[in-house]
Amino acid sequence: MKSEEKNTKVFDSTIIKFIIVGVVNTVVGWVAMFLSLWLLTKMGANHTISYWIPSGVNIVVGSIVSYILNKHFTFQSNTTGKEDIGKFIINILVCYVVAYGIAQPIAKLIFKHAGVMVLKIISLLSGSILFTIINYFGQRFWVFKEDEK
Repeated sequence: MKSEEKNTKVFDSTIIKFIIVGVVNTVVGWVAMFLSLWLLTKMGANHTISYWIPSGVNIVVGSIVSYILNKHFTFQSNTTGKEDIGKFIINILVCYVVAYGIAQPIAKLIFKHAGVMVLKIISLLSGSILFTIINYFGQRFWVFKEDEK
């Protein structure tokens, strides 16, 4: 397949690999996220802190796993860290702000009668799912995009 065809094709073998990597980094990130939620709750943290800190822990931990596995396994990128790590960080930050920024208000609107902890869990889970979808396209078509030759 020509490089330009591969760069414009939305779905190819990378999506399967991305899903596999996603399962791994999601499990690792979610364990870290819910552990930090539990710890913050036990420490009596307020609602805002106990939403943004666990979601941030999820993103940082999951992103480290994601970068390593997606660079080498999914997209088999030959770029150096200097070339792609900045793009990766920008992509993660944009995905994080958009996904979790949207997830919490929508969850509050839809599940307005849910308890505080249930609402936090729904917000965190839906933010994670939205993040994953946006992140695939950012990594696939920007961060690890093959050079057209």
